[in-house]
Amino acid sequence: MEPSLGSGADVEAPSQVGTSPDLSLLDLRVIAQLIEDLGRESVMELLGLFQTESDRRRCCIEAAVADGDPAAACHEAHALKGSSLTFGACKLGALALAMEQAGRRGDLEGLAVDLPTLARLTAETQAALLSVFTEDSPNRDP
Repeated sequence: MEPSLGSGADVEAPSQVGTSPDLSLLDLRVIAQLIEDLGRESVMELLGLFQTESDRRRCCIEAAVADGDPAAACHEAHALKGSSLTFGACKLGALALAMEQAGRRGDLEGLAVDLPTLARLTAETQAALLSVFTEDSPNRDP
């Protein structure tokens, strides 16, 4: 079952003029199950929270790396991994897992190398999620 979608008026997407969101970043089966379990309106509310939290966690990871604190980066990456996978954001979840493991090893260089990808993937994932929930999206189920 694919998601039954509706208006995404309360959620803003990163600007992606002229590009289509990359739905391969998502596991649509997970999203469909969330909708089945919680209802579309609840999932829409959670989407807004996920966007805010994923941005906050990304910034915390960046700050932890800048401060030379791999344990803090590990903690934030672990939380980002969990919320990403819960929402079907499989690629972001996989990157967060890799960053969590790097933080656990104390690998600040490995964490730093992944920061640009984390920033890009967070924005692209948010755009993909929004496109799934936007009423006039070509990715929307009839």
